[in-house]
Amino acid sequence: MHLPAAPSPDRISEIQSALARGGYYKGDPNGKWDSDTIAATEKFQTANGLDSTGKLDAPTLQKLGLGSDIAGVSAPKPVVPNCCSAPSTSTPPPASDHAAPASEPLAPSAPATTASNSAVSDPKSPQH
Repeated sequence: MHLPAAPSPDRISEIQSALARGGYYKGDPNGKWDSDTIAATEKFQTANGLDSTGKLDAPTLQKLGLGSDIAGVSAPKPVVPNCCSAPSTSTPPPASDHAAPASEPLAPSAPATTASNSAVSDPKSPQH
């Protein structure tokens, strides 16, 4: 079982400071994830419509202003545009690439085949 790494004391102090700015954490930031910090986190989560677990997660950090702007947001965004735009841009080039070479060999061979068929059938017609 792999447990996530605990925040560093400096990071915990940042979190405690952010909780204190909102009036959730009382006292000076000490860099320790103690019961006061957990209680303050739970109060903050409840007040912000988050799951009140007392544990740090991306939504809690974002609401505190300490999370990444792209956490939980950026992964889906590239998938949707790439999913929808990639086929539309990649489909025409292969079609045009295949159409040009396919039409070039077919165009010369079609008249040649028709000419040879005409030449073969014309001499047979007068003979019969």
